[in-house]
Amino acid sequence: MAAPLCSSVSVSLMLLLLVLSASASAASAADGKLIHLHFYFHEVDAGTPNATVVNVASLHKNASTFGDLNVFDNALREGADPASRLIGRAQGIGVHASLDESGGLTAIDFAFSDYGEYSGSTLATTGHFTVSAPSERSIVGGTGKLRFARGYLTSRLLSSTDTSIVVVFDIRKDSCFHMRPRRQKYPWPFDRWPMLDVSAPRAF
Repeated sequence: MAAPLCSSVSVSLMLLLLVLSASASAASAADGKLIHLHFYFHEVDAGTPNATVVNVASLHKNASTFGDLNVFDNALREGADPASRLIGRAQGIGVHASLDESGGLTAIDFAFSDYGEYSGSTLATTGHFTVSAPSERSIVGGTGKLRFARGYLTSRLLSSTDTSIVVVFDIRKDSCFHMRPRRQKYPWPFDRWPMLDVSAPRAF
């Protein structure tokens, strides 16, 4: 006769834990705020003075750029004007991963050097970009004030010349995602393991 009672108690405890978990997630999401960063990416083509991008691998078997790999260290500025204030660098790689040459894959680390409270912080992003249309990519992490960031970025080509391009970026992240250190009663290194606070993503 004890078995049904134990089963009933177990079910009740599980339901209580689910309710508490949902309440905690909702409260954490409500505490979060949407952060919007807006800046301009200035790239100087390879082969020109002060180039900020180089082609490090290319098959050169035909006219296609499929498979080419570029590395870049582009300026981030507060405006579209090349003389506008420098706020950081965009460092990363771009792979021509589309057979139809319509776009590719990028992994970019945005390092902010003079961007208000985010100076000294970075954002890590990755995803597919298209040449002829706005692109959306994922934020996969960050450091400093942007530590453990999650969200997305949008970008679109603003202008292009024979030697340079300017791309406008809008980055949106939810600040409710973060890591909270939890101290345990165990010897090092166990007491330094972080606890992930899994908060519900905010609807943009």
